[in-house]
Amino acid sequence: MPSSSSTLRNQLQVTHVQSQEGVKVCDCVVPAKERTCWKITNPGRRFWNCQNSMLGPDSPDFDRLTRLRKCSFFEWKYEEQADGYYKNLLYSLKQKLDAKEELSEMNNLRRRIVEVEFLLSQEKYKVAKSEKEFHDARKAIGRYKMIVSMLFDCLDLCVLKLGVIVVS
Repeated sequence: MPSSSSTLRNQLQVTHVQSQEGVKVCDCVVPAKERTCWKITNPGRRFWNCQNSMLGPDSPDFDRLTRLRKCSFFEWKYEEQADGYYKNLLYSLKQKLDAKEELSEMNNLRRRIVEVEFLLSQEKYKVAKSEKEFHDARKAIGRYKMIVSMLFDCLDLCVLKLGVIVVS
């Protein structure tokens, strides 16, 4: 019995669909969207469903469309493929394609990581060079302080000698 009520519901949904210049329109008067199923049960099979049914919070129309009643319109575009071999082949090819796209994305990310690591090593080199220059500058300042201190000591000695000569 549940399958007959499900079938009845699907028949009711299909009867409310109108065709406007080749575009299906669902109960919420929004053009239905043609999509492709990529589940293992129906890979590559085309279907129509309400474009509101797959909206996520990141969709620009999400706020406006959430006020609309939820629409669950669904209709296969053509009959199911009968041969399981072709369904499996199509599904496996789609999985391989997705894997290649993921691999390509991973290779791009790896390439980007190498670029960033190279830039980071250049920056580390610059920092190390600056730290060495800073250390060398501190050493030079220390030497200059010592020289200035020695000059003041010499000046004090000269003043003392001159003072002793003047006094005596």
